[in-house]
Amino acid sequence: MTARRRLVYLSHRLGGYDGVSIEAEKWIGALGALGYQVTAAAGRLSTRHLAESTPLLLPSLWRPEMDAGQLGEAPPLKAPDIAAVIAAGGGPGGYAVLDNLATLPTATDNVLRLVAALEAAGMRMLIRHHDPHWDELTRRPDERFPIAPAGSRHVAISGHLRDRLREYRGIEAVVRFNTLDMDRLEGGDRAGFRRTAGISARDLVLLHPVSPYPRKAVDVAARFADAVAAGWHGRVVYWLTGGSRDPLAGQGRYTFMTGRAASPADMYAAADAVLLTSSWEGWGNPATEGAALGLPVVTGQWPALAEMRELGLRDIAVAAPDAVDRLLSETGGRAVHRVEEVRTALDGSRLPAAFDELLPGAGSPPDHTGR
Repeated sequence: MTARRRLVYLSHRLGGYDGVSIEAEKWIGALGALGYQVTAAAGRLSTRHLAESTPLLLPSLWRPEMDAGQLGEAPPLKAPDIAAVIAAGGGPGGYAVLDNLATLPTATDNVLRLVAALEAAGMRMLIRHHDPHWDELTRRPDERFPIAPAGSRHVAISGHLRDRLREYRGIEAVVRFNTLDMDRLEGGDRAGFRRTAGISARDLVLLHPVSPYPRKAVDVAARFADAVAAGWHGRVVYWLTGGSRDPLAGQGRYTFMTGRAASPADMYAAADAVLLTSSWEGWGNPATEGAALGLPVVTGQWPALAEMRELGLRDIAVAAPDAVDRLLSETGGRAVHRVEEVRTALDGSRLPAAFDELLPGAGSPPDHTGR
């Protein structure tokens, strides 16, 4: 019996509800389908969504959250951790996927040391970029990032990011958009979830599936929900999945709801519209997911939106004077996205074939065989 090829999948955090974790879950599943034995290695790790991989916790890759929104220091990276990562990738010359790890400058000294060790071991690295510091002004800049080690191939999640990687760091990357897993998004229990949550069939649910980081602009979404409530003939529910505090502190005309559904399918089934009013996103999964499900999508402003529109998204800009009227006109299945075009362009079933093309291009220095 032929042994499965080993591959180590590295990120700051895996198994969470953030966009990187969600996309990593898809990549790990596709790699498993190709026959790889995947080890998921991260500084913060939940195995809830990573059933197809072996977990490897590396606290040195995560800066813990402290009081008042401050970040603590990551513990030092130790030699046994480096050895474990290389072994998980199949030993020197093996495979490593770095998902935003070489892009986002956090736990920087540890990450630089780990990537240097992978480079010295001749690892064949596939590096996906989501969040460089220069596009997200709330992050501390570090000109050493993104990293471009020898023996690596680079993937950008948008054409905008591909161009910026070339401009700022001289990195050549191929574009692979975040994909849609329709099996995960469709088939939710609208009536059952709404009944359990105390939402009536007449209520209008505005879903905002984010955590309230500054760039998510939850105050903008809440003010929009308040304006919608003034024009709706019943109750409006503003549902902020990752938050615990009403951005308008109870002064809005909507009903505030928080917490997550048991599944993305239930979450979207219960919603009447999707809000993603962010000032910046690397991609912005809820926008394309909402479009693929035929839900109205209200957006802020970030570069990848232009590419989503080319794929078939027909969003409502939250700053538009007629945004509330447009939303109310598109509820009840009247959204104007090109749904089938969005689904086809972002079809996640093609991921395994994409890796057949991407992984062989992750080169290896000549003194290692690569496998």
